[in-house]
Amino acid sequence: MRINPRIANQMYLNSGNEESSCLPTGTYTTLAAAKYIKDNDKDGDKCLSADEVKISAAAYAKLDADSDGKVTLDEMKKSLAGQDDAIFQYYKNGGSNTTDITSSLLSGSNTSTSTSGTYSTLAASRYLKEKDKDGDGVLSSEEVSLDASVFSEIDANGDGKISKSELNSVLASQDSSIQKYYKNGGTGSITDLTSRLLATI
Repeated sequence: MRINPRIANQMYLNSGNEESSCLPTGTYTTLAAAKYIKDNDKDGDKCLSADEVKISAAAYAKLDADSDGKVTLDEMKKSLAGQDDAIFQYYKNGGSNTTDITSSLLSGSNTSTSTSGTYSTLAASRYLKEKDKDGDGVLSSEEVSLDASVFSEIDANGDGKISKSELNSVLASQDSSIQKYYKNGGTGSITDLTSRLLATI
């Protein structure tokens, strides 16, 4: 059930000195997630691309759980899970723009977590997703345009297939290069960047 923000605000104002919401758990995170997407979705596809939000690349990578370059409402809700009380208090104290509180929560949720490997993991996931034509979760030599020697180097167990863990392993050393790419605004051709990085191995 959707709650009109004005009604929600009135509920907060009527709640006296309560420290937490009387509504079902997840009500306010759902409201905040939906409003954040609505406020930032410039192309109207009901998802958020990296260039539509003003959070760090690391925060966006964490939001984009399936690494498809789009953050959905479900991904937003999962990332904000457990923040009902914080959003409730924000409204109760007179806040009305959930974009501000949501940005703060999304950025804050990543400050205590190491971002080491975040970008290389994202690149590996995207590369695998885009190149895996038969959908078996691994890459054959026919699915990638890599020299045979490079393919063999990545294929650590020699089974003729490149797995996500093998991609993660070889791209881990390239994390800073991929991070710089994201920080400079790159998102659309991350697979091309990954192809170039893999070719240098």
